[in-house]
Amino acid sequence: MGRSISKMAAHYDKLTMWLCFSGFLDLFGVSMIIPLLSRHAKHMGASPTLMGALASTYGGLQLFSSPLIGSWGDVWGKRPMMLLCLLLTTISYTLLGLAPTLTLAILTRILAGIFKHSQTLSKAYLADIVPKAKHSEVFGRFTAFSSMGFIVGPVVGGHLMVTDGGFLLVCLAGSAVFFINLCIVWYAVPHIDIEKKNDDPKKNAAASFNFLNFFSSMKKALFSDMWDLFLVKFLLTFSVLVYRTNLGLVLEQRFNITPKEIGYLISYSGIVGTVSGFGVGKVANFYRDDSKVMIHFTVLLAAAILGMTFSPYVWVYIICQTVMSFCNANLRVASTNIAIERGRNKDTGVLMGLNQSVISMGRIGAPLLGGLAQEVHLMGAGVVGAVFAILSCAIMVAIPPQRIDSQTVGKEKKEL
Repeated sequence: MGRSISKMAAHYDKLTMWLCFSGFLDLFGVSMIIPLLSRHAKHMGASPTLMGALASTYGGLQLFSSPLIGSWGDVWGKRPMMLLCLLLTTISYTLLGLAPTLTLAILTRILAGIFKHSQTLSKAYLADIVPKAKHSEVFGRFTAFSSMGFIVGPVVGGHLMVTDGGFLLVCLAGSAVFFINLCIVWYAVPHIDIEKKNDDPKKNAAASFNFLNFFSSMKKALFSDMWDLFLVKFLLTFSVLVYRTNLGLVLEQRFNITPKEIGYLISYSGIVGTVSGFGVGKVANFYRDDSKVMIHFTVLLAAAILGMTFSPYVWVYIICQTVMSFCNANLRVASTNIAIERGRNKDTGVLMGLNQSVISMGRIGAPLLGGLAQEVHLMGAGVVGAVFAILSCAIMVAIPPQRIDSQTVGKEKKEL
């Protein structure tokens, strides 16, 4: 038997900690494997073009599968879909380590690209059970725990890679992490009864596999009330990813630093993002307006990207990098809050899925545009990234992200 959302909201604190730990394990397992994937693919005979195509294929699959998996979570429940995704992700990474040929390795990545959505479903689950006033605090905490996994994972994966087992051992360890995550979700995360618009379970079940209804929901979200928010999210994601194109090579040429020192800079960025996640709730309480958070921190983000692009000294770069990581943490949570609010806290799976799809779109196109900009000038990617951030800010000034709904205001007046 499932529990109702209203009952879950009354005691969500313990459950959110379990989901935060699940988020940590999710990125811990991924970050053990992914940084080593291109190296393994090269040893299996993949060309740089094929390796890039492999990454783009994964991003393209995520683009379309994320909102679909999210919509199924809205109908069948987030917990069952989380268990399914974790199980198939465990299998995919096990098969990746065992794959004897490049073709089989690519097939395992296709499986992961379709079903690696436990983070999206976890956020949708949190949106269902956490009171609106606590969204910023809880989503910030979830982001912080997830970021910690991305800090620890590459270190563990790197140490395992130099042992006799090599990449196979890394994949098996990552799969074990996902299996542990599956057990935690099974044990600690209860199923919640979703309040469905249609009371007929047969029609709800049919609707979950009706692709026309699914794409109709996507079209409604993208091109009616949500189009400007998703456009801003895309531009912000694109701005950061464009700047990070070939970042290691750029830093090496500009500051003449070693790969080891570059690794420290990247790890520091992750640490700042983690710490910032725990402070997102305080920032939200100070502003009490997610639109202002979005606009102000986007301006800071653009300034930080320009500062990192043209900084003459490493210490100036580190300061700007700190600002950018802090801005990213707050922008992610604020945009999520606004999306949930404008969606009236309904169909959270689809909303979180579309949010992930926007990020996937950025991952597909940003490396190409960043590389072209760097062909013109070494600092070209940074300039282009800052332009995209400024453009997103201009859109938010013209169309405020957080809108006051007239019906909601009328209800509040009646209550008063």
